[in-house]
Amino acid sequence: MVTAVARAIRRALGVVAGVVVVAASLYFGLAIHYWIAWPADVRQVGSFAFPLAVIALWFAPGLGRDIRRVLALAAIATLGIAFFSTEPIEQDWVALQQHNPTATIDGDKVTIRNFRDALHRPGAESVPRWTTATFDLSTLTGADLIIQPFGDMKALAHVMLSFGFADGRHVVVSIEARQAKGASFDAVAGFFRRDPIYPELGSERDLIWSRLARTPPDEVQIFPIHRDAAAIRLYFERILAFINRVDARPIFYSTLRESCMTTLMNLAPESFAEVPWHDIRRWIPGYALSLFQQLGLVDDGMSPEEMARTHGVRDGIRSPEAFPTEAAWSGYLRAKLPVSAARAALPSSAN
Repeated sequence: MVTAVARAIRRALGVVAGVVVVAASLYFGLAIHYWIAWPADVRQVGSFAFPLAVIALWFAPGLGRDIRRVLALAAIATLGIAFFSTEPIEQDWVALQQHNPTATIDGDKVTIRNFRDALHRPGAESVPRWTTATFDLSTLTGADLIIQPFGDMKALAHVMLSFGFADGRHVVVSIEARQAKGASFDAVAGFFRRDPIYPELGSERDLIWSRLARTPPDEVQIFPIHRDAAAIRLYFERILAFINRVDARPIFYSTLRESCMTTLMNLAPESFAEVPWHDIRRWIPGYALSLFQQLGLVDDGMSPEEMARTHGVRDGIRSPEAFPTEAAWSGYLRAKLPVSAARAALPSSAN
C-alpha cells in the first residue's frame, strides 16, 4: 500500500515538474524574442529552438534521461538568472522621452525638472519642450482621473492622473514604457523586461492635447477625484519620490506589475485608496473607472458607461495655442465635457 502511494506521489510530482519545465521553456523562448538584443532573424530562431531543445531533453525516452533533465534545468536556470538580473540600459530614446523628470521638494515648494510641455499640431511632428516648473503644494486643489480608451474592447485603455493647482495649472502623470528610436510600444513585450518604465510629468496642453491632436483624435475622459487635499498631496509626493527613484535606478515596465495602472495603484497611500491585490481591476486599465467609483473616488450616481459618455471629449477641441495660458485651455477643455455643457444649459435657478 505504502509503495503504491509513493509511486502515485512520484508520478504526480513528475507531471508537475513536466508542466513547469514546459511553461518555463515557452516563457523564456518568448523572452529570447523580446528581450535579447540580437538580430530579428536570430531571435526568431532562438525563440523556437530553445523550448524545443529543453522539451526534447526533458521528455525524450532512452538512456541518459537523468543527465538530459539536468541539462534542461541548467539551460532554464542559466537563461533565467541572466534574464532576471539584467537592468535597463541607456539607449537613444525617442525625442518625447529623451529626459527623465526629477523633483525637489522644499517645504510647500516643489520644483520639477524636465517637465514636459511639448507642442502638438495635427498632421505635424511634435516639438519637444522641456522646462523647469515650480508649484506650491499648499495650493493643490484636487486631482482628476484621465482615461484614454483604446477601441471597442473595454479592458484596453491608458490611465493618467492630473493634479490641479489654484493658479489653474496642472501636472499630468503618465506611466509609459520608454521607447528607443525605431521601436514602438508592445504590450506583450511588457511581460519580458524589454522597455524601461518612463514616468512622464507634463502639462495638460501636452499630455492631454497630444491625444486629441491625432488624426483621427483619440477620446479622452476626465473624472474629478473626491479626496481631501491632504490625501491628494501625499499621493502626489509619493509619485514624485517614485520618479526620483526611477531616475537614480531605472526599472523595467511590466504589463502586470508596473504599468500605467498598476504603478499608480502601487503608489496610492491608504488614505487615498486601498485596493486588494486580488481585485483584477487594479491590473486592467479599462476597468479603472468602475474601480474608482466603487472606492468612492469618482461619482457613482451613474453607470461607468454613462459616466464615460458624459465625461469624454474627442472632436472639435481647439488647440492650446489659441489660448493665452495653459490654465485657460484646461478650463476650456473641461467646459467642453458633455456633463459641463448640460449643466450650463440648465436654467440659472436649477444650477
